[in-house]
Amino acid sequence: MSLIVGAYPAQPAASQQEFYRGLATVPAVRGLELPYGPHGGSPWPAGAPADWSAVVTSIPGTMQRLNASAAFGLASTDAGGRKEALEFVASLHAYVLSLKDDGRQVEAVELHSAPYPGANAAMFGASLSEILEWDWATTRVLVEHCDAPRPGGTPEKGFLAFADEVDVIRPLREQAAGQVGVVVNWARSVIETRNPDTAAEHIALAREAGVLAGVMFSGCSPDTTEFGYPWIDAHLPPVEVDGAPPSSLLNRAEIQRCLAAAGAAPFIGFKVGLPREGLTAQDRVDRLRQMCDLIEGS
Repeated sequence: MSLIVGAYPAQPAASQQEFYRGLATVPAVRGLELPYGPHGGSPWPAGAPADWSAVVTSIPGTMQRLNASAAFGLASTDAGGRKEALEFVASLHAYVLSLKDDGRQVEAVELHSAPYPGANAAMFGASLSEILEWDWATTRVLVEHCDAPRPGGTPEKGFLAFADEVDVIRPLREQAAGQVGVVVNWARSVIETRNPDTAAEHIALAREAGVLAGVMFSGCSPDTTEFGYPWIDAHLPPVEVDGAPPSSLLNRAEIQRCLAAAGAAPFIGFKVGLPREGLTAQDRVDRLRQMCDLIEGS
């Protein structure tokens, strides 16, 4: 099994080239999830192999733009907010083209159904339809699900319900020649209901609908940990990884269950956070290697 790794929450503040060179020695890694910020993406990480592929996630930029403008989002009913979000994705598209011009393979981009509150499925579908008219070549346009609004509580993200995203994407598959789909992030599905069953349920629903495009493993906890408050979306490692909080709900059994539900998904990956200080570059590589071994052995 070859994996896409969201390594940026685990990378050190310094010695990043050493970190990526070390990660390149892990045979299971085939590529990186690269973050796209509010005003652009970063250059290819120094030390990362030139032949690795990339999946570009828009979540950092989406959240920062949304924090600055409550109407921002591809699913916004506010014309200005939706226009701003489309312009943001257009800049992401240009970033993808620049990576390709540099010889990188970009497997996919991950978009999100902001804003909160008030995400609208019809507006999201209209935005995605427009985006799919752009020339993405072999790069797939994917929707990564984030937790939907939760009755009686404040959500972490509060975007569209998973079933609504599936319903939006299904009719777009013909327009996109199959190059559109859904990514399930384990933590973001579990945070929504506070029930570990939800991730496997979302995976099964998307697979049955023919829109499952990927699974990203990232953990969460019902307790306060060094990563933050309960149910924070902070990419907690599974309990089997060194240094993980003992209350992390992600573990080998959950990974096995979700891989079985996913079948032959186009990509499998993970994203785990590590403390910014106190670990060497090699310590970080070793912990990501443990994560690879955990998924490969499941």
